[in-house]
Amino acid sequence: MSRRTGARSRPSAWPGQLSGHLRNRARLGARRTRANLSQLLQVTLGATAAYAFCALVLGHEYPFLAAVAAAIGTGVTADRRVRRSMEIGFGATAGVLVGEFMLATFGAGLWQLAVTMLLGLMIGTMINSGGIFITQIGVQSVYVISVPQAEAAQPFDRTVDALVGALVAILMALVVPNDARKGPRDRASSLLTEIAETLVESGDALARADVQAARRALSRARDTQGIVDSWRSTLRISQEATRINARSRRYAAEVTRLARAVEYADRAMRMVRVVARRVQAMAELGTARPQHAELVRDLGEGARRLRVALERGTSRTPAEEFLSGVAARLDPNGRDVADMQDRTLVLLLRPLAVDLLQASGLPEDAALEKLPVLSEDTAEGPPVE
Repeated sequence: MSRRTGARSRPSAWPGQLSGHLRNRARLGARRTRANLSQLLQVTLGATAAYAFCALVLGHEYPFLAAVAAAIGTGVTADRRVRRSMEIGFGATAGVLVGEFMLATFGAGLWQLAVTMLLGLMIGTMINSGGIFITQIGVQSVYVISVPQAEAAQPFDRTVDALVGALVAILMALVVPNDARKGPRDRASSLLTEIAETLVESGDALARADVQAARRALSRARDTQGIVDSWRSTLRISQEATRINARSRRYAAEVTRLARAVEYADRAMRMVRVVARRVQAMAELGTARPQHAELVRDLGEGARRLRVALERGTSRTPAEEFLSGVAARLDPNGRDVADMQDRTLVLLLRPLAVDLLQASGLPEDAALEKLPVLSEDTAEGPPVE
């Protein structure tokens, strides 16, 4: 077993690793809550409005399903596509209708519940292949059979409640102002923040040969997968908004630019994890490497400048120029390269710099031209770890 593997597996290191992991999760969770706060408020408003309409205007005693259909249809994250709202809302309504029909025809009981569930799922599958739609029909039909309605309720009142909730969810998706740029900007900002801070932490660890700091940086890089996984869904929502929302159509070009930036930031994040692993291995050798630590930190600073530009909607040229200057120093045969460890690190930083330059708007050929030309005795890419 290598010294590195043994160090990672020591029980004495577990509390520190757990603490770092929990800090990372809390930080990402707080950022996710801030990003979705407006959506959480919209869910609350929609559910309350649907319930109030059914209770105060229609006179229904307990319009629980109105609030449920509105809340589920609106969604607690920024996934507010009209199709999604319609699938969930009308799926819930159809499920309640199936349940009320079975209840009025056969009454309540165990076999009625089973038959209603099966019938609801079959109808849902025939109408729409979407899993959300089918699930809503099945669940809501069983709810109607299982939970008695209010004594004063009329037949199919709960179907009306669910329909009101569905319509409220659709209105929220169509009417409530929604800046199509916000989702991609938030995701790009979150991703580039993690890239920048991870690289700065890794650079600091390399400068001091601090193994614990290097491990914390690697743990941070690994905990960002949720951000990477969520941005594609956010992008689809924003692109849909530019097609169906008149206010958002003027943002179509910027959404496209943000999509490109986030695509390359995603690639950069994957390279950051590789760099963080290499930094940890180099720190475990016990030799401080301040010159190469500066390169790592400077790439982090470039990512930070790019984040600011994307977040504010300003020019990315200053970030591009700064990153170009860093890329020009990534020579694996430079005078500061003392051994194979240094050369390997520089070779790993080169594709990372290219990804960040492309995120700043440069085409691939122009980004590659910013790098020093490799000499004939240098490998074309980083060695496989």
